[in-house]
Amino acid sequence: MVILLILTSQLAVNCSSDDDLINDGIENSTVWMDDLESSLGKGTKAKLMEWIGAGLDKTKLKEAFSTTSDKADLMEDLENSVSIYHQRVYVKDWDNIPGIEKSDYAPNGLIAGESNPEWSSPDLDLPAVEAANFVDATPVSLPEGSKIYRITGGNPAGGYWTIEKPGSIGDVIGGTAVQPAWNNFSKFYEYQVPKAQTLNVWQGTTARQPIAEGIVNPHLPGGEQQIFVPLVLRDDAFKKLVTEIPLPW
Repeated sequence: MVILLILTSQLAVNCSSDDDLINDGIENSTVWMDDLESSLGKGTKAKLMEWIGAGLDKTKLKEAFSTTSDKADLMEDLENSVSIYHQRVYVKDWDNIPGIEKSDYAPNGLIAGESNPEWSSPDLDLPAVEAANFVDATPVSLPEGSKIYRITGGNPAGGYWTIEKPGSIGDVIGGTAVQPAWNNFSKFYEYQVPKAQTLNVWQGTTARQPIAEGIVNPHLPGGEQQIFVPLVLRDDAFKKLVTEIPLPW
């Protein structure tokens, strides 16, 4: 009886081990990549493996290709993505995009532009298209020595900045509602208002944004303070004072 129990126990262990190996094999299988290589062309599998190695979730990637009606279009979108966060939007890996809100998007931005009579210049107005990115907006003249900050992979001297340094990519994506399609979050810039000068800006609470066109849930909640520097002030003199500094994370 004892011998029978030992043999039965050993058999159960072996079966369990075999099941684990089978499950691991299924999990680690790249047959689906081979199929995509056949249909989308040579080099497809290598790109997929490269993205996975860079942090793109293999399971989400596989699911995205298995459910899409146009595999070539999805592949092109992933190839043209500006960052891994942008790729994660395409494969719907919401757990690995920091700062997002898993609920339906509802716009809460201003519905009209703003102006400040004291500035006496329509060039310093907050246009309606920019006002929509604010829940509220106040004209502020930043005094000399004030510093503002901008995370981007594009134009260092763009319109949107923050007074406080962001502490994480989530602060940028979620707090200032920056769609991953707009930014690769690779550069950090600082501008300091020169001595004996002021900088007229619009400051207020960031409005919500959809995480991408056509997606309602999740969304970007906003809520952090942001500023908008009018285009007329972002001249050559302004651009020369924009300096790159180390990323804060």
